[in-house]
Amino acid sequence: MLLVADEARGVRLKSDLEFIGYAVTHILLDDSGLLSAPRPEIEDIQTAIIDFEGDWATLSQIVQDVRAEFGQRSRSLLIFTDERVALELDFSAGVTDFIVRPYSLREVEARLRLALWNEDRPDDATTVKVDNLVINTTRYEVRVDGNPINLTLKEYELLKHLVTHRGRVFTRAELLDNIWGYDYYGGMRTVDVHIRRLRSKLGTIGTRITTLRGVGYRFDHPG
Repeated sequence: MLLVADEARGVRLKSDLEFIGYAVTHILLDDSGLLSAPRPEIEDIQTAIIDFEGDWATLSQIVQDVRAEFGQRSRSLLIFTDERVALELDFSAGVTDFIVRPYSLREVEARLRLALWNEDRPDDATTVKVDNLVINTTRYEVRVDGNPINLTLKEYELLKHLVTHRGRVFTRAELLDNIWGYDYYGGMRTVDVHIRRLRSKLGTIGTRITTLRGVGYRFDHPG
């Protein structure tokens, strides 16, 4: 389990989580809400928890940072916060549940059991499969041959966009607009770099992402 919190809150919550039987890796938040560096290598994360006292604008950035770095390995994201911020939570940002402080250990244990139960349920309606590639759009998870593939958030969004529209050609400009947004000021090279990384990480199935010179990219149909 991954815990993201400042030192004071993190020490207490880590102790509570370990008391009820969870192994916890604590990543510190600094005073401005940034994840501390360097960060430990974590292979398997059942659930990520963010314990943060502050405004939603800062918390939403922390959520984005955690999802970008650990999204492929953490299916559930639980927020510990106060009642005021809880009313502003945006679940489309990747938050799956929340607990309002002050919390009880009994409630924490129940919420974590629910999160783990939800992870074990089949998600056929939110799963895209192409041969040995499986994309779970609820869990932000990509697997090849059953093995999790660690992607950044933009790599994940780019892959999902191409796979769910397989057979269609997208220009670099269209991909920049769809994935990065119309107000993104980076160059077309950004798309090329992300495509190259995807191909490298996906292995053989990555060759399905084909380049049409002078046009753009396409994810080919099977066969």
